Amino acid sequence: MCDQTDDYKHAQTFISRHLSNDSDIDGIQVTLTYAQSLDGMISRQGQALALSSRASLLMTHRMRATHDAILVGIGTVLCDNPQLSARLLPTGELPCHPQPVVLDPMLRTPADARLLTGPKDDAGLKIPWIVAGPNADPGRRQFLEQLGATVIMVNDVDDEGRPRLDKVVGELERRGVRTLMVEGGAQIIRAFLRSERMVHKLVITIAPVYIGSAEGVPAVDTVLPHIRPLAYEQFGCDVVMVADLPKVIN
Repeated sequence: MCDQTDDYKHAQTFISRHLSNDSDIDGIQVTLTYAQSLDGMISRQGQALALSSRASLLMTHRMRATHDAILVGIGTVLCDNPQLSARLLPTGELPCHPQPVVLDPMLRTPADARLLTGPKDDAGLKIPWIVAGPNADPGRRQFLEQLGATVIMVNDVDDEGRPRLDKVVGELERRGVRTLMVEGGAQIIRAFLRSERMVHKLVITIAPVYIGSAEGVPAVDTVLPHIRPLAYEQFGCDVVMVADLPKVIN
């Protein structure tokens, strides 16, 4: 059985071979990644669900460290309370933690979210950028800014009041982000998959478990776009697939 040092070396090799930055891409390079069960579920209804093995989670943290920013939706913050750090990397191997970004149209991020409290205990962690829509409460904006968060207002929204992803990505690019890792949850994954030519790489960790449609939340609710698989590789008990994503869902 591999120890953590072997797992980390494996992750380094895998990422350098298949996920190195592409200088030919005009604008932000977007990597969409998530873990799913064998039957395509990424979580249980309203519950956090840890699917990744230690080895594949270490690979994910290494991948985080190669991106400028990580984006999740407010649902992930409320359900999983993530830190979005690369804390599993060995000491001395982390240049800096990525910038957390939360797509939170109505500014529901709670004050005790680890994204807000974590940087108080670890100076290496970055206070989140929170992307809101025009209907967000100005009082909530002031409150979150007093806690240290940067609130980014995007007034161009879809029919459900959510900031349009192309405008969000454009705003991140203006703030210096060149590589963006998108981690979910389900609504965010589906929205990015439907967005024209926005995702460049797709990384899916497949865990050897079944969740069931009665309890599970699927990653996608329609047919995936055509993809070009680049590699399948085993990390612990999981299989990780990397693919190009050149086309969109019709």
